[in-house]
Amino acid sequence: MSIVRMIVPVAMLLTVSVSGRLHAADLPSRSDPYASTGYSAPVANWGGLYAGAHAGGGFGKAGPASTSGMVAGGQVGYNLQAGPVVAGVEADASVSGISNTSFSEKTRQKWLVSGRARLGYAAGNIMPYLTGGVAMAATEIKALGGKASSTRSGYVVGGGAEMMMAPSVTVRAEYLHYGLGDADYPGPLLGPVKVDNSINVIRAGANYKF
Repeated sequence: MSIVRMIVPVAMLLTVSVSGRLHAADLPSRSDPYASTGYSAPVANWGGLYAGAHAGGGFGKAGPASTSGMVAGGQVGYNLQAGPVVAGVEADASVSGISNTSFSEKTRQKWLVSGRARLGYAAGNIMPYLTGGVAMAATEIKALGGKASSTRSGYVVGGGAEMMMAPSVTVRAEYLHYGLGDADYPGPLLGPVKVDNSINVIRAGANYKF
């Protein structure tokens, strides 16, 4: 329930803003105040360096069992803008509580990191975007008699929408899929444990643009 409470307000805010824009498009048109001057209406500036924080929840698989839990962390990135097209790079790191506990073992994703490219389209103060890049995650297995851990690398893809609340402040909601493959972890008493290191994360965040 805490995951839903965290994500829903940002998603609702983005939805209401987009709906308002669609409704405005149906209203009778008004004269463009910039037409007589020969200038175009100003475009929101998404370019430059930014940093922020995020929190949300994730879910995945540990053998036949499902895993879930909270994630939280920070990100830093840089955008370049050409008209409505925004391209950039972003690095992020999250501590993770995504885990599953069974009778014989406990599986936990300890942390997630990624380096990604982003490509978005700025419609005023709203920017939907796609993102993808490389990722790493650490998985720990605690079984009867001991524990084992491993760091896996792979890819991450996803998308989201970001809203500019003020010239230097943005909020976002996004989905990320981490594809990190399968791995066999040694089970001290019950033999190897196969873990699917593919993780799905839904999170909300806020950034400050410098």
